[in-house]
Amino acid sequence: MPLISRLMIKLSLIYLVLGVTIGALMLVNKAWLISPILWFVIPIHIEFLIFGWIIQFTLGVAYWILPRFLESKGRGNKYLAWLMVLFLNAGILLVAFSGYGLGRSFALTGRIFEMLAVVLFISLHWKRVVTYNRG
Repeated sequence: MPLISRLMIKLSLIYLVLGVTIGALMLVNKAWLISPILWFVIPIHIEFLIFGWIIQFTLGVAYWILPRFLESKGRGNKYLAWLMVLFLNAGILLVAFSGYGLGRSFALTGRIFEMLAVVLFISLHWKRVVTYNRG
């Protein structure tokens, strides 16, 4: 398994633990009031679980499992793959914490980063998949 896939899967599991912990705290807060501030972390909970865990885990596994190039047995430009990971995680953090005094421009920037990560993912894999159709 390539290093990029391992990193993305590990990061997704960290987001899973953080998201589930936040969700558990909110659930306990419904029964026994810990703090009313806990209801303001719902955007972090959602962002961590949807984009941090599910999307990142899916992209990490897909990077590993999709076919390599037929001729070179490689997966393409590693710098673009690292940039994909950086954009995705920067976007997740920007969107998750944008509602806490950072402003809407940070949320928009975060979503653009997440979109760029998906575009990079598609560009990295498009030629890999198409070469198998021609072979």
